[in-house]
Parts: sequence; C-alpha cells; structure tokens
Amino acid sequence: MSDFDQYLEHFPVGLKVNVGIPVPGGDTFHDWAIIHSIDEDLVSLQLSRDTLPAGVKLLVGTILDIRTGNEVSGYSCRAIIVTEGFRREVLLRLIGEIVSSELREFYRIDAFLPIKYFISSEQSEVKLKVAWKEKREARLAAEMERRQQEKKPWERLRKAPHTEELPSEELGDEGNWEDSGEGLEQPDQGEDDSRDHSWDDVIPLAANISGGGVRMLLHHKFEEGTLVPLEIFLPSEPEPQIIDAVCVVAFANENYAASKQFNRTSYNTGLKFKFIEERERDAIVSYISNVQLKRIRQMREHYLFRSGPEAPQPDVTPEQRLKLLLKTILTVGIVIIALIGLTIYFKNYAENRPKNEIELIFEKGFSEYLKKIGRSPSQGQ
Repeated sequence: MSDFDQYLEHFPVGLKVNVGIPVPGGDTFHDWAIIHSIDEDLVSLQLSRDTLPAGVKLLVGTILDIRTGNEVSGYSCRAIIVTEGFRREVLLRLIGEIVSSELREFYRIDAFLPIKYFISSEQSEVKLKVAWKEKREARLAAEMERRQQEKKPWERLRKAPHTEELPSEELGDEGNWEDSGEGLEQPDQGEDDSRDHSWDDVIPLAANISGGGVRMLLHHKFEEGTLVPLEIFLPSEPEPQIIDAVCVVAFANENYAASKQFNRTSYNTGLKFKFIEERERDAIVSYISNVQLKRIRQMREHYLFRSGPEAPQPDVTPEQRLKLLLKTILTVGIVIIALIGLTIYFKNYAENRPKNEIELIFEKGFSEYLKKIGRSPSQGQ
C-alpha cells in the first residue's frame, strides 16, 4: 500500500480530526476540524472556528499535527500548510508517516539518560499542570534568549560598561575594530557559559523510555498514583533537548536482586506521562527511532564484516614497538637453542646408547659362532 493509499484510508472525507497549531513560545494550540476533501497527499479541512485566538496564525509553510482517535487507538500525521482560503478552510499537504498512538506508547528502548525526578508534596493536578507550564515557558524563554545572543556576537561588547577594559584582540591598535578588508571578524567568545550547567553533575540512570513513559530503578518508594515532576536530558541531534513532564506512578515493585547488590532497597518504578508537550513526546519517539537505527546499522556492519579483514590495530608507540621486537628476538633465540640442544642429545643417544639384553645375547652367540668356524669377531664385521 502506497503512502497516498494510507493517507486516504486514515483520513477519509468527513472525518473529525484534532489539529495542533504551533504558537510562539513553543506551545501548541489545539482545535478540531472536518476533512472536506483529500487528493493523494493534499487535504482540505475546515476548522471549527472562523477566528483564532490572538497569537495563533495559519501561515503558509507552518507544520501542523493532525490526530484522530484517542491515545489508545488513535494515530497522527504531520502536515504543512500550502494555502489558506476563506472561512478557515485550509489546504494542507500530508508529510511523513502515519504513527499510531499504540506505537508511540510501546516503541521503547533501554538507555542511560540524565533524569531528574522530584518528590513533591503537592498532588493537585491543576497546580502541578500550572507549575509545569510555567517551567516550560521559562525554559523556552531562556533558550530563545540564548539563541538570540548567539546571533548577535557583538551584543556583549555593545552593552559592556565604559569602565570595562575590552580584550586587546577585540580592538585594533587605535581602539577601533580591526578591518582586514573582508569585514569584521567575530571575537573569540571562549566557552559558551549560556548553556545549562545544572546537568553536568547529574549521573545518567538506566531507564527504559518510550513515548508513553519511563521505567527506572529508584531507591525511593513511590505510591501508585503519585504525581511526580520529571526532567529528562535527551541527547537528541543536532542539539540536546530537556523534556519537562509530570508523570503518574503506574507501579513500584521492589527489586530484591538490586537491593542486595546496592545494599539499599530499590524499586522498579514505572512512570506514565501525565502532562507532556506533544512536540517533546515526538522528540522522544524520534530519539528512540534514531538510536534503534544506529544499533541496527552497527549490528549489520558487525555481521557483514565478521569474516572479512580484521579491524585496524591501534597505533603503537616506538617504545612499544622496540619492546615487541626484543621480545620476539628473545623468544626465537630460546627456541633455536632448545632445538640445537635436542638435536645434540638425540645424536649422542643414537651413537652411544646402551645395548639391551637381547642385543647382548645376540652378540655373545655370534662371537662364539665365529670362533667355531675359525674367524675372529673383527673379521665377521
């Protein structure tokens, strides 16, 4: 079945869908719509309202998220706005694959990830959701400010106080900007201190993660149904991402083997995402997919080249090479000396070996026979 056939099967005319529209600040506005027509990957749909809230705009090129069903048996797909018509009738082009909610929940991997979980005495869903949104907005604002500063490398110098002495490499001989004829050069800003250093000392935990939640080995016993704020440092590409979520404890069972190993009571704890931005859930699924592809590629290369040439040896220093040469010469010398000794021993043994009883009896009888016929033993030889 082609992609076009799958689009037609999952998004037929008249279907009611949920549309996720990105808004400034990284949040998403959700509205429902009815599919008017579909032609291959082109979908025309009518939003439920003629006027969108302030700040929510439908611009050509914006990528939307179309979902239908529920989190158990639903599915979703990305779409890009092609044109905007009247009465909020929007023409979209479906892009990418159709992902089911079931796959999003159970497509999981084992990985070591820096994770922060918080033991909160506040268990009100409303208050925790408000705190979660405020934390996300603050993090997004800080990230946006950091990116803006990266785009303006001279902002620090412009805002520097007059009493601050600027580095000599940032000024010319007469206190002016150096001009090489090719435009201004960016001064070396040194290490980027704008990144979040709070994760530097966080020890990664062995976690089983999916788009629906995460399972970890914890020393704290959570009661089932407890709400737990969570932060996950996701090493996605091209830039790492911090996932903010509020989870609900699905289970917490004691792990007796781990408790014995660490001499501390440990619990296999399953956390299901309660509040999480869908874009961040998609980022987790994308990260899982990339990791799985890398693992499959590594396994394929391993089995492909297992009977081929050996892997290149690491570089050897001159000192190591000399030691290896001396060791080889010494080993060869010992073997040669042992061979010479064995050769001499067996040669002497063959020439001077003692005669056994049968040979002595035979020689005695032969000598007596020679004497009877009048010959000496020396003549009979």
